Amino acid sequence: MNLINDPWIPVRRADNSRGRIRPAQIVGGESPVVAFDAPRPDFNGALAQFLIGLLQTVAAPAHEDEWSDWLERPPTEAWLTARFATVAHAFNLDGDGPCFMQDLDPQMGGNAAQEWITSLLIDAPTSAAIKKGTDHFQKRISIQGFCHHCTAMALFTLHTNAPAGGAGHRTSLRGGGPLTTLVAPNGEEEAPIWSLLWLNVLEQPVFLADWPPGSDRDWFPWLSETRTSKNGEVITAADAHPAMAYWAMPRRIRLDARGNEKMAHCDVCGQESTNLVTHFLSRPHGMNCSDWLHPLSPYYADKQGLWLPTHPQPGGIGYRHWPDLITGREGVSRPAKVVGRAMQRWEGTQQLWSFGYDMDNMKARCWYEARLPLLAVPNPEHREWVAGLASKLVEAATVVKDALQDAVRSAWFSPHNKNRGDTGFLTLAFWQKTEADFYALLWRCADALALQNGVPEETHVEIMGTWHRVLCQGAVSLFDQWVTTVALEFEDPGRIARAHHQLQGRLHGPNLKEKVLGLSMPEGSAATRKRRK
Repeated sequence: MNLINDPWIPVRRADNSRGRIRPAQIVGGESPVVAFDAPRPDFNGALAQFLIGLLQTVAAPAHEDEWSDWLERPPTEAWLTARFATVAHAFNLDGDGPCFMQDLDPQMGGNAAQEWITSLLIDAPTSAAIKKGTDHFQKRISIQGFCHHCTAMALFTLHTNAPAGGAGHRTSLRGGGPLTTLVAPNGEEEAPIWSLLWLNVLEQPVFLADWPPGSDRDWFPWLSETRTSKNGEVITAADAHPAMAYWAMPRRIRLDARGNEKMAHCDVCGQESTNLVTHFLSRPHGMNCSDWLHPLSPYYADKQGLWLPTHPQPGGIGYRHWPDLITGREGVSRPAKVVGRAMQRWEGTQQLWSFGYDMDNMKARCWYEARLPLLAVPNPEHREWVAGLASKLVEAATVVKDALQDAVRSAWFSPHNKNRGDTGFLTLAFWQKTEADFYALLWRCADALALQNGVPEETHVEIMGTWHRVLCQGAVSLFDQWVTTVALEFEDPGRIARAHHQLQGRLHGPNLKEKVLGLSMPEGSAATRKRRK
């Protein structure tokens, strides 16, 4: 099977028909392709990255005008077929020669371990977990095998998101379970898949910087002898071509794709097939990549000032992450390169498609996926202003969220109760309750910036005042919902009253209003009397 020449990518078209296509068929056809249709959400995310990486590697635009032209008028299927054909030799899934994202040596030097094909799935329980019986909440698969289509998707997904896999089994170039953020068209109508992919392709000067275009051996590491890490070798962005960010191989794998003649159902997609892949060979100490800035991921600065890839965390992805994922904060966070580029060249709005695994070391706790509005602001000074405003709004929401949690715990438990309970559900409810107003205020600022080339001070004060009211109403509403609606015979009314007073004090105190939101305290308040003294 060849991943350039054979149809293996599951898609859905605008007329709701489904099928598999070759990479070049992302354009053309009577009904355009509008979505990936893989049997797993992580496969859909991986397919998007596979095609973006392919376009970026062999079909990147020479300059911004060419990028803009192709966004509106995509190349033909014939042109893409010819372009992709130049690297088809690197995309054989099986065979005796170089195979896609696999060790060049079919035997990997001998002494390789044989693994069940299900081990390619990130959320599959490890053999150690099965032996210990700690896989209660993970799905065990009765192994028949994977079809070649699902094998290809699983292989690329693992390399792209590889979590810790035990001694010598390396994580992905972005660490275990990275967060990926892609620029996507507005969701009002389903746009052709070409728009999603091309929005995340960078112009050659932006992508390559000072690097030459390179050749297949620079781009695809499986065409050469594996660069192992047995002696602690590390591959940095200074050591390899930028395109390798899409094709790094942290795991040493060689598929046993011989299969058998028996017809059986694929364990992933359920379709009947012969020659199901049941095993692969594995060895430790694959490529160990460090100090890369992947174009499709946001980063944050650690205490030493090093930029590390962002990973999904419990609670999902929401507006509280908007400043870090879209605008970035100076010295604290930076958005993915494709997102930063979109902010520079677009007027209007797009979406941010964010997804990734929340990993607990080797264990996948959850797959998170979200769509956030992407407010593009071409003017650099305006972008800085929007970033500051968004950060302040999120900071204020965080202060109120903490006050709400403390108040609910104080109402529920006595001060001597050390078990204060898990209020994660309350946090999630608060973020959801205030989300629509957050975006409404940002868009109001965007309109002011576009019409007036700035936001007047009185408008800024009004926005902050509106946000304060939204936060207070949301917090009090949730407090009442979870505290005061409980039967009084099971509660302590005095403790509830004190907790409510505590919440009101923090909601209307100087820390939130003056320090965070920049609002003046009313005359006669305790804070103003204290200042006068």
